[in-house]
Amino acid sequence: MTALRTARQITTGELAEQANLPSAVWIADVEAGRRPVPSVYFAPLAREYGISVKEFATLCLSYYDPRAYDALFGADAVETLKVAA
Repeated sequence: MTALRTARQITTGELAEQANLPSAVWIADVEAGRRPVPSVYFAPLAREYGISVKEFATLCLSYYDPRAYDALFGADAVETLKVAA
């Protein structure tokens, strides 16, 4: 998710402010994989990243529950998401 943020050329602080997220530290934890993104934040983050909510939710699922992702979309779809991110 770091790539999505840096592609938009915004800092963690700017993202936290623009998307009304808990803090820049919280975003750093999400980007480092130390915490998942609650679904309540999917829409604001997708908007800031310039992607659809569906794309963002799918990306989150691929990171945080790869078995569920694989069951829904198949292993080959992971490569497609990595290119998009």
